[in-house]
Amino acid sequence: MSMELHAESRLLRVYWRTVVMQMSWGPFENNAFVLVDKGTGDAAIIDAVAQHELVMAGVEASGATPKMVLFTHSHPDHIKSYHELRERLGPNVPFYMHTSDTVADEQHAWLESDLEIDIHMQGGETIPLGGSELEVLHTPGHTTGSVSYFIADADDPYCVVGDTLFPGGPGNTRGMPQVTQEVRSIVTQLYGLPEHTLTFNGHGDDTTIGASIDEFVAGSMAHTIVRDDASGDTTWGAA
Repeated sequence: MSMELHAESRLLRVYWRTVVMQMSWGPFENNAFVLVDKGTGDAAIIDAVAQHELVMAGVEASGATPKMVLFTHSHPDHIKSYHELRERLGPNVPFYMHTSDTVADEQHAWLESDLEIDIHMQGGETIPLGGSELEVLHTPGHTTGSVSYFIADADDPYCVVGDTLFPGGPGNTRGMPQVTQEVRSIVTQLYGLPEHTLTFNGHGDDTTIGASIDEFVAGSMAHTIVRDDASGDTTWGAA
């Protein structure tokens, strides 16, 4: 499934166990997601991007009950509404993030101070959401604590991958060691998922694992990775 996204747009996908609301806005098409378990109405908000009002309006319109806020990583465009959501949701809604992305150190220079996160993840956890489950995959490279959330919803699996993978290749990194780490994460963690798994990305449009594998194979055969300065992302090279 592929649709063009515009500023302050909202997409709705209905699966067997879950409903996924995808909200996108701004010149970089930042995406936030709300996953709702159909049986209980329990909801997980993924990434606290700038327009928290739009996210909360979607939650309230659906009648869902927010049970958690999950972060794919700690870059400013993915945590911008951190404090607003804290205040709006109250102390009983836990915030989740990988431990290494919560620390304001030289690898996370964009953080002014350590983030106050309720549940520190390492990867490999299973998070219950009503009758559904989210599998946490540690996918470092874009940041050291980047994670992806995989949901095996019957015949319609999907994975919220943040800025780890996009149509065409991985998300941007700070140098070749991080590129290597990110490619390793994609190959070992994401490419083991079913090929028809839909990937929900941190910006712009979605893709599938199978389509990405095809792009990777073509790029590997060309023995090159090409920088795309327009988007800041890395693309699998093509001859």
